Amino acid sequence: MSKPKYFIDSHAHLMTPYRVKGGIKWIRKAVKEYEQLDLETPAGELLQHMKTAGADYIINYFYPLQSGESREINRWQREFADRHPEVIPFASLHPGDEDKEEIIRDSLENLKLTGFKFHPYVQRFKILDPGMLPVYAVLQEIGCPVNMHTGFSKFYGMESLEEEFLALLARFPRLKVIASHMLFGDMHCSKWDRILEQYPNLFLDATNTLSFCRPGTKLTGQIQEIISKYSGRMVFGSDYPMGMAYPVKILYDLLEQVCPDHESFEDLAWRTAAGLVKLNLH
Repeated sequence: MSKPKYFIDSHAHLMTPYRVKGGIKWIRKAVKEYEQLDLETPAGELLQHMKTAGADYIINYFYPLQSGESREINRWQREFADRHPEVIPFASLHPGDEDKEEIIRDSLENLKLTGFKFHPYVQRFKILDPGMLPVYAVLQEIGCPVNMHTGFSKFYGMESLEEEFLALLARFPRLKVIASHMLFGDMHCSKWDRILEQYPNLFLDATNTLSFCRPGTKLTGQIQEIISKYSGRMVFGSDYPMGMAYPVKILYDLLEQVCPDHESFEDLAWRTAAGLVKLNLH
C-alpha cells in the first residue's frame, strides 16, 4: 500500500508539562520503551515527533482531573493550537464543574474548539452520572463530536464500560459519539456490526486496538471485517505520548499492516477524521 494522501493522528495528548510528565510516568509501567522519552519533553517537541513520523494533523485531547480546571485547560488548548495550526483541539469539562453549560458555550463559540473529550476512568465518573446528562443533551443538539473513552477496564483496574456506554447511545441516539478504543478487552468486537447499524451517529476510534493485531490471528481477522464494512466511520491515532508502543512511528505503521485495502486505509488515515472535525481536505 502506498502512503496515504494525508495522515491525521486522531488521538493524542499534548498537554502542560505537569500532565505530560505524569502521563509518561504512567505509561512507562506498561511500555518500558517510554524510558527513552524524557519526562520533561515539552508539548511542542512531542508534536514534532508526530510530524516527523508522518502526521499532517493531530486531534488533541486534554481533560481536567478536578473540578475548576476546565476553563484553564480549554484556554491552553486554544493557545497551543494557535501556535501550531496542525493541531485540532478538543475541549473537556469535569463532572464536578458547576457551570457546565457555560463551559460548553465558551469552548465552542468563543474558543472555537472542535468537540469534547471525556474519560470516565481517569476523571472518575459514571458515564450516565446525572450531572452529565444535560451536558450530553446540549452536545447532541449542537452536533459536535464527543470522544468517550471505552475499553481496557483491566488495565485501569475498573469495571467494564460496555453497559454504560450502550445505555448512553440508547439515551442520546443523535449524539455524534466516538468510542475511543472500541471497548477493547471488554466487549467482543463482533457486536459492533449490530451496534453501528443501530446508531448511525456512532464512530469507532481504533487507537490502541490495532497494537494487539498480529498477522493471521483471529482478532486481526475480526477487526479487518469491521474495517472493511465501516472504515468510513472509523478513525485511528497514537495516544502519544501514552500509546502502546514507542517511538510513535511504530504505531503509525500499524495502520497499513492491518487495513485490508487502500480505501479503508485512506479512511482510517484521514478521511473519516477530516469529516468529523470539518477539515476541508481533498
